[in-house]
Amino acid sequence: MKRLKRLMTARRLSLGLILGSAALLYLSTVIPQQVEAAPGALAAWRAGHRGLLWLVDLLRLHNIYAQPWFAALNLFAALSLALSSWDQFAAARRRLAADGSSAAELCAESVPLEKLYRAARAHGYRPLATAGAERVKCVKYPWGYFGNLLLHLGIALAIFASSVVALTGRQGSLVLVEGEQREPQEPWLASEAGALAAPLRLPGGLRLNRVRVGFDRLNQASEVTSELTLTEPGGRSVPLSAAINRIERYGNLRIYHSAQYGDAFSLTLTGADGAAHTVKIAVQQPVSLAEAGYSDDLATAWSPYLLSAKSFADVKGRSMTSGNPLVVLRLMNGAKEVARTSLTLGATGTLGEYRVRLDGVEKWAKLIVVDLKGMEAVFAGFAVIILGGLIHYLMPPRELFGVREADGSYRVYWRTTAFGECFAEERDRLAAALRKGQR
Repeated sequence: MKRLKRLMTARRLSLGLILGSAALLYLSTVIPQQVEAAPGALAAWRAGHRGLLWLVDLLRLHNIYAQPWFAALNLFAALSLALSSWDQFAAARRRLAADGSSAAELCAESVPLEKLYRAARAHGYRPLATAGAERVKCVKYPWGYFGNLLLHLGIALAIFASSVVALTGRQGSLVLVEGEQREPQEPWLASEAGALAAPLRLPGGLRLNRVRVGFDRLNQASEVTSELTLTEPGGRSVPLSAAINRIERYGNLRIYHSAQYGDAFSLTLTGADGAAHTVKIAVQQPVSLAEAGYSDDLATAWSPYLLSAKSFADVKGRSMTSGNPLVVLRLMNGAKEVARTSLTLGATGTLGEYRVRLDGVEKWAKLIVVDLKGMEAVFAGFAVIILGGLIHYLMPPRELFGVREADGSYRVYWRTTAFGECFAEERDRLAAALRKGQR
C-alpha cells in the first residue's frame, strides 16, 4: 500500500496528470467541439485535417468533455493530488510544531524572555505553545505553513469537480427562427451527455419570439438578445430571455446564447417543370455594412447542387438595421459555382434552371441548453487555488526562536521559510529591538 501511495504521489506523475488535463482543455479550443461549433466550421476543420481524422474519430475529440477517458484521467489526477494534500498537511503541522533553529540567523544574545515576547508581539509575531521554557518559538503568519496545502487541495477539488461535470453533464444546441417552436421529442442540432447521464430533453416546447440586435456607432453588434417562451407540459408559458453576455436559467438548465445568429431567408424556387420548392437558409449576421455574412451550404432532395448564400445588411449600404438586406444566392457543385443571383425582399431572379423569389426575412439564433452539476465546485476549487497561492507567496511564515542560556536569558534566532532577502529589513528591525539597551 505504501508503495502504491508513493507511486500515486510521485511528483512526475502528479505533474504529468495535471499537464495532461490542461492539454486536453487546450485541445478542446483547437479542435471544434460539436455542440458549440458552427456546422460549417466543423466541416471545414475536418476537411483541412484529413490526416488526423482517424485519431479524432477514434477518441471522439469533437466531444472531449463527454468521454469516459477524460473523466477517468481527471479522477486519477484528483486522487493523486488528494493523497499529496494529506502529505502536505502532515508536513505543515510538522513545520508549525518544529522548534529547531537550524539554518536560522542569530539576532541577539542574552535577551530576557519577557523582552523577547514583547519585541515579537510588536513586530507581529505570535508566541506558540511549547513543551518547556528551554526553547520558545514565535511565528508571523503561521497560516503560511498551509499555503501549499491549499494549492494542492484547490487543484484536487477543481479537477475532481470537472470529472463529476464530465460524467454527469449533458447539453444540446438548436437553431431557431423567429416564430419557430422546438418540441421536447425533436432532435437537437448537436448534443452530448456524460457516461452517467441520460440524453438531455427540453422540459417543454421552446419558441423563439424575437431576436433583438443592437449596434453601436461603429456598426458593431453591442447587444444580442433572444426572447423565448417555454411552454410547460401543464400549459403554463414561461417567458425567457437569453443574451450573448447573459445566461438565462430555468430550473437546473442554463440557456446560453451563441455568437451564431443572423437572418433567415425564406425562398421559393420554381423549376422548369413548374414544381415549386420552399427553403429557408440561415445566414450569419454581417459584421459591417461592407462585409457579408455567410451561410453553410444547404443540400436539398430536389437538386444535385448545394445552395449557398451570403448577405449584406443593407442593399444601399446605409444602416445595419434597415430591414432591406441584399442576399446573394449561389448553386454550387462542390467548390465550383454553377449559378448566381442577387435578391432583395419580394424580388424575383433566375438561379440556373430555377426561378427564385425572396419571400421573407426573419432573424435566427443558435442556443445551447446545458445541464451541468458541479460547476460551483469547480469555481470553488479555483478560489482555493488563488487563496493558497496568495498565502504561500505573499505570507511566508517568519520564525523567531529563543534558546535558553545558562543564566536564564535567551539566544534569539530568526528564519523565514522563503524569500529571505525580501524580509531583511524586518529582520534587522527585530534584531535592533532585541538588542536595545544592551552594551
